[in-house]
Order: sequence, then C-alpha cells, then structure tokens
Amino acid sequence: MLKNPPNKTILFTLFILVLLFCSGCLNTPDINRDDNLKNKTLICGVLTSESIYPMDVDHNNFWTLIPNIFNGLVDFDENFRIIPALAVSWNNPDSLTWRFYLRQGVKFHNGDDFTAEDVRFSIKIYNRGINATLSDIVILDNYTIELRTYDPHPGLLSRLAHTGIIFCRNVTEEAGQQSLIGTGPYRLTDYEIGNYTTLERFDGYWGEKPQIKTVTFRAIEDEEEMLLALRSGVIDLAEYNIDDRIDQIIADENITVAKYPPLSTYVIGFDMRQNDSYGYPDSRNPTADVRVRKAIYQAINITPLINGPFKGFAQPESQFITPYIFGYSPEIERLPYNLSSSRQLLIEAGYEQGFDITMDCITEGFPYNAENCYLITQQLASVGIHVTMNNLSIDEFDRKVVYERNTSMYLVGWGTISVDGGWVYDLFIRSVEEYLGTYNSGYYSNSEVDRLGAAAAQEMNSETRLQLLQEGFRIAMVDDVMSVPLFSQELLVLTAKNIEFSPRADLRSVVKDIRFT
Repeated sequence: MLKNPPNKTILFTLFILVLLFCSGCLNTPDINRDDNLKNKTLICGVLTSESIYPMDVDHNNFWTLIPNIFNGLVDFDENFRIIPALAVSWNNPDSLTWRFYLRQGVKFHNGDDFTAEDVRFSIKIYNRGINATLSDIVILDNYTIELRTYDPHPGLLSRLAHTGIIFCRNVTEEAGQQSLIGTGPYRLTDYEIGNYTTLERFDGYWGEKPQIKTVTFRAIEDEEEMLLALRSGVIDLAEYNIDDRIDQIIADENITVAKYPPLSTYVIGFDMRQNDSYGYPDSRNPTADVRVRKAIYQAINITPLINGPFKGFAQPESQFITPYIFGYSPEIERLPYNLSSSRQLLIEAGYEQGFDITMDCITEGFPYNAENCYLITQQLASVGIHVTMNNLSIDEFDRKVVYERNTSMYLVGWGTISVDGGWVYDLFIRSVEEYLGTYNSGYYSNSEVDRLGAAAAQEMNSETRLQLLQEGFRIAMVDDVMSVPLFSQELLVLTAKNIEFSPRADLRSVVKDIRFT
C-alpha cells in the first residue's frame, strides 16, 4: 500500500485485514490427486475469492496470484533483503538517479521479449505512486534504464520490490487495461470467478525451474470444510484463522502448522493535544501528559492479551515496527508492567483519583479485537482509569480516527507493506502537514523527530539513514511515549505433512519456493 499520497481507507482496512483472511467462495475443478500428479500439482485453500480474482491486478491478489505471475526490477528475499529480479544490477550515478541494468533474454508468457520499454510503460501507466516521485524515465538502450527522482529517494528500491511489477507493454496497450501476462514462473491457465484460479509453470521462465507444475488456488468459504479438505488430501495448504480448534489441529499428525513471521503491530494511540482536545474540549486532556501515557503503558499486562484472544500466537513488541523492517532498533525495550509505578505516575500528573476516557476499537467482525479492548479496560480500571469502549466497524474507525482525528484513545493493529521504516515514520510520527503525518491521528509533534525524519527521507547512505530513523523512533516511543506498543500477531497456515513451506512475513504465497517432500 505504498502510495503517494496513500489511500487512507485501504491502508487502515488492510492493516486489519492482513491480520484476518476474509471469506468467500464456491466449488473447484475436479482434480485427480493420484500419486503421478502429487509432485506436479499443488492445491491451496484460501478463505476469500477476492485474493484469487484473475481479471485484473488488484491489491487483494498481491498475496496469491501476482507474486507468481509477475516480476519487478527487484524483489525481496525471505528476510526482506533486496535481490535482483528483472534488473541484474543497479547504481546511483548521482543522488537523484537510479540506473538499472536489465536482464537479457527474458520472455513474457506470450513470447514477447522483455525490454526497457516495458519498464517505462509499466511505471508511467500502472505504478503512478512511484511515477509521481520521478522527474524522468530515460532509456539508455534496450537493457539500461534510468529512473530520475525530484529529490533523493533512498526508499525507492523497497517500493519497487513491493509494487513495481512489470507488465507486457504490447498486450496492455492493445487491451487498454492491465493483463495478467508477466515474466514470472507461472502463467494463468484457467479460472472460475469466485471459485478457483489455476496457474501453470512457465517453461520459458528466466529463473530456476520450480518443482511444482500446476497450482490451483481454491476458494473455500467454510473453515470446517477447509480443514476437512486438508485432512482428506483434497488440498495441500489451507489458510486458517486462529480459534479454539488450534490445540486439536496441532495434535493432528496429518497437519503441519506453519507460522508467518509478523509485520503488523497492535498499538494504543492517544490524542496528544493539551487544549481543545476531542474528548476534553473545555478541560485538560489527560493523555497530553507523558506521565499519563507512561502510566497507561505500565498498567497493561500483555500476557493475558497474547494468551487469550491469540492463544499464545503473538509476540510482545516495543515499537511501531518489527525486526524485519528497516529502522527497527533492538535497543528500544518495553516498559515493564508495574501497577505501583503506574499509580505513582498518575499522582504526579495530578490524577490521583483517575479519570474517564473513551477508547475507539474496531470490534465489528473482529471478536479478538473486542476481547483485547475489554481486557485493557479491565486492567486500566485497576489504576483508576475508567475506559468506555466505543465499538466501531472498520469504516467507522477510518472516518472517526483517521480522517477526522476525533479520538481520545484508540486500539488498532497496523502493519506495513513496505519494509522501509521511513514510510512508517513519515506517515505516523511526523507532524501533521501535507503528505506527512497522514495517520498521526493524535497530532503528535516533536521538532527533533521531524528534523531527523526529514534528514532520513533524503539520506542515501543506508547506515546513516538507519541511525537517523532509529533515533527518531527512540524519541517518539521512549522519551515521548506517543503510543503504547502491545504485540504482533503470528498468522498461521496449515499444510499437509509432505509439504515444505516457509511462510513469508509479507504473506505472499510464492509457489516456486514450495516443495513436495
């Protein structure tokens, strides 16, 4: 969701949806699963037909179809290091220029040759978020291209790795729309809308030949039906939303439970305005005081939150971003759970009798959010902070908290689809102004944090840039406690015992990395 400027509804909706695979779907093609096909055909069960919609490049199918059909200039490996893809190498002739040397001999699925013209076309027409940062795209020859930016853009490779897919120029120009013809290891062969989509190995693929010849993404709406299909061998992988069946599933000798490393973090955010705040327009706003924010932090015991709604499949977090994301600082630690310290901080802030406050929570359709919000209200009551839960849908939350910034306190799960922490920094902790602080719902503002962020946004030396981001995050999270980090949820996927599958933190189903054993 790296856009310029970002789409607010998509962002906050996807933060939550990335933690909960949705629902959809119908039947499947009748596929023979005899032993001769076992090493050639993979069946993946998904809980939403939207993620296998094959008619266009939609953000939903970036987790299933797109990573297998398309390539970009660069890609992420499983640890989110930038690796070559359609570009074999790149350099910076100056701070405003990225020069890419393209892979030769690459074919699209229709047999067309891949050249620099496809790169220019794809970025200008179908990746306008990236194109908006560019002053020019210059083709030096068929296999050398320069992207020239208005300002130094150190995060460009990360953006290209996530959303910079390359389309076949000839096909898309003729059709007048995006077409699922790429240079990736698999090509689209069959589909039924709302039911299944089948991909077949592309033998002209430029990279290592995948083991699996055919993969079908099958939509199954009912989770019990999904589990039955996995146990009976009808499917090989199954999406799964954690629930009370987890102990039974773990004990099933025919099922392997694989965990996605988390990119998303749950946090509590605050209105930081001293006067004219949303909840206290005629009086002092408690959460404008850092001592109150620290008191709330230290009054929350995250262990029952992790062991309750998430059955233990979550990790405590100390900051906005997880270790996979550039800008993460291993030196930032959680404040300890300490009720005595919490009460003392409230006394020092002048709230020895506590206070009342409303917390906005996305609970409609997300029972674990409702449970966690309720547990937090119970914990804060023990130090005299009386919290009223405001139960909202995603749309209501987006309108109230994101667009209008009418909130005193809120709980949300947010993540990042860019592993460059500069993007998170600019949107969440920079002061609110045009294109900055877009999701800074509490009007947090610190001039030093802004200065560090502005420097990091144009620093092309990665080590120096990392230090700038880490220091800014430290000030925001440690000195100012502008939010309370809670935990990151581990998502699960279930596989048959003969499947070798290592889930990626970005949730992408990269079929060429899956093996039958």
